Amino acid sequence: FSRASQLDPSWPDPQTQEAHLLTFLSNVKELTQAKGKIKPKRLQTMIEGLKSSDLGPYSGGTYTSPLGISVDLSKCKFSELKAEVNHNKVILGKVVCTIATSEPVPFTFCMVDDDETCLPVTVYNIAQGSGVKIGDSVAIPEPYLQNVKVNHKNQEFDFRSIRVNSPIVLVVNGKKFGIDKQAPSVLAVHAMCD
Repeated sequence: FSRASQLDPSWPDPQTQEAHLLTFLSNVKELTQAKGKIKPKRLQTMIEGLKSSDLGPYSGGTYTSPLGISVDLSKCKFSELKAEVNHNKVILGKVVCTIATSEPVPFTFCMVDDDETCLPVTVYNIAQGSGVKIGDSVAIPEPYLQNVKVNHKNQEFDFRSIRVNSPIVLVVNGKKFGIDKQAPSVLAVHAMCD
């Protein structure tokens, strides 16, 4: 966005998008470090509310992947996750905040596990108006952990985050999200004339 602004200073979109992105990254960093700004007593109560039944269909130790393969799962803590896909793992946490953005995609929220480790979660392809709310229990099978490291205009962002490509793998409060929570595919075609 910075380079686009330099190449065409009269075009406002790159500057606007850059500002939105920096604000988003700042909010993610701040809310993750502050555990959603939830008061310690309430946070402790939320964490104590986590139970194995919140894993829903993942509580039995197996689940069927999108490819139809049966996968063994074991619950792990956020601190035990490694970069990239964490095969045969499932994480469970409580939502402590949602992060507002100017764009509906991705939907971003922060959650804590029973060790009070907080991680942001970005969910792609989620239907507009769908999502989670503060206090919800969320289980994510085979979580994809990414390390975000950005240094731009004297601002540094360095945090870990979970990426979820489809909301239908999420289990919220013991119930799996349905296909209605996934955004439909849209094909747009424009005729161009000479």
